[in-house]
Amino acid sequence: MISNEEYREVCELIYREARFADEAKYGEWESLLTDDMEYWVPIEHDNPDPDTQLSLLYDNRSRVSTRIRMLKTGVRHAQVPPSPMTRVISNVEVESTGDDEYTVSSAFMLGELQIQSTGDLHWWIGRLEHRLRRVDGELKIARKRVDLINSKEAVPALAFLI
Repeated sequence: MISNEEYREVCELIYREARFADEAKYGEWESLLTDDMEYWVPIEHDNPDPDTQLSLLYDNRSRVSTRIRMLKTGVRHAQVPPSPMTRVISNVEVESTGDDEYTVSSAFMLGELQIQSTGDLHWWIGRLEHRLRRVDGELKIARKRVDLINSKEAVPALAFLI
């Protein structure tokens, strides 16, 4: 069982991460990550291991940094200018896994307006799982898993932080 203070701290981190991604504040978003962070968007929702099946996205910490550098350069044309986005995070459940680590499950809806090309509004909907770890007294994201409800269908390019 976690305290109300722990729950609030965890939720504040999850909401801050969403806001930084929505506002294309990539440096601030990256500052929330541990050095060994994994960022994963599996195709199969019941897939427990990204090494055994295909994924829409599976980045280690180095690849996350490369993705962010590309977004910052302006040569990632799929995101020039950055898509206006808004996320709604709900149904946040927090479980302490001991030693200042938490597993956080939540639902999300993300609206993305593709102003760079078609002007289409895309809806990205699914479940999130964050694994958080305290590093030097501060909660950080050690792993982010995004299970899209349409992951087995044709998915537009993920040229941003989902």
